[in-house]
Amino acid sequence: MRILFLHPLGWAGEYPILVEFRRRGHEVCVLEERRDGMSGKRMYAEHFLEPGDGMRTLWYHPGRGVERLLTLLVDRFFRNTFDGRNLGHRMWVIRQAVRAFAPDLVYCTDGFSYAVPAGLLKRFGLLHVPLVASYIGGDILDCSHMGYGRRRTPQLNWLMRTSIRHIDKLRALCDSLARALLKDGADPARISLIPIQIGAAREVYEDIYAQRGEARAQMRAQLGIPPDARVLVTLSDNYFSKGIQDLARAWPGVLAAYPDAWWILAGPENPWMAEGIFPLLDASVGRARVRLTGRLKGRETYAHLAAADLNVNPTLCEGLNMVTVDAAAVGTPTVCSDAAGVSDWIRRRDCGLVYAAGDATALERAVIEALAQPERLAAWSGRCREMIADFAAEAVFQRLAQLFDSAVRRH
Repeated sequence: MRILFLHPLGWAGEYPILVEFRRRGHEVCVLEERRDGMSGKRMYAEHFLEPGDGMRTLWYHPGRGVERLLTLLVDRFFRNTFDGRNLGHRMWVIRQAVRAFAPDLVYCTDGFSYAVPAGLLKRFGLLHVPLVASYIGGDILDCSHMGYGRRRTPQLNWLMRTSIRHIDKLRALCDSLARALLKDGADPARISLIPIQIGAAREVYEDIYAQRGEARAQMRAQLGIPPDARVLVTLSDNYFSKGIQDLARAWPGVLAAYPDAWWILAGPENPWMAEGIFPLLDASVGRARVRLTGRLKGRETYAHLAAADLNVNPTLCEGLNMVTVDAAAVGTPTVCSDAAGVSDWIRRRDCGLVYAAGDATALERAVIEALAQPERLAAWSGRCREMIADFAAEAVFQRLAQLFDSAVRRH
């Protein structure tokens, strides 16, 4: 099968999927944006990201091309709704890539910036091969008042619903996104639930889990946390929609119940922390029992998750939330808001607690309840390990390959 991937750099974890399709004998082609190093409007290459990867690629400059004169009216009309991008021009470039590569199937990693123009091409009879699109969260969710997702204007509703109706297969990363697609008029028979694969090699998680006791002791010593303390961890970009301020509101109650508790607040020091998180702590119990780590990378990310008894995901609006999956992979269960797509897995697998997003009192109760039951935490830890089978790279690839195959056979 020859597959044309549209904008795989839209999500950093997509390249290994392309590599795996290539390794399994499929022909992989790519359409991707590029501005730096472009002397003209288009550039063809015999590889994508690594020399020798065998992925023929059409790089294009979004701001160049004489055809922009022909798409000018469409581009201007939809400019604001399409996030300042040129909708008509992107439709033109996608069609050019399809002509150049003659794929058996077109796959959009991004359910908005490429799935919308590709879906409109299908709508107007200008794309004659099966089209599959992936929806990861912000492309379809409407949480703009929380700084996440897109504000659903009438024009945006038309774009989304029209494109969704004409895309052959829709990949939703979680149940909540599948429900959002249904709300936008998608045919249930065309929706497949396929999550993102875990971010690191399985061996990394297995190694940390196998040495979990040592990793916990080492990381706690590094952070100045007593080895027998109760420890929470949050790991996010720490902006408003991640809901860390709700844990800051709940933290005094948690400390009142467990004076030996500590909080590992991991992730970059986003300006929102000084505006909406630290003042809540400083006005109540202070930050003495809070450890800031800054941005984490690679193995240290998973080691910090393993150091805690409980991961807390208080997000206010999100697609899936892979941090919860990473925590589960090293045996750390989660108290999770119901605004994260991964909350459906937590319920199904019974490997943590789910509470109503935005309710700091409910969050406080859930954390206190979880920490009160060491045996239950241990049971959750084991079931977390079972849960990650759904996110294993091999499982995700197989389901995606089956989705592509069914789209081509149906077509």
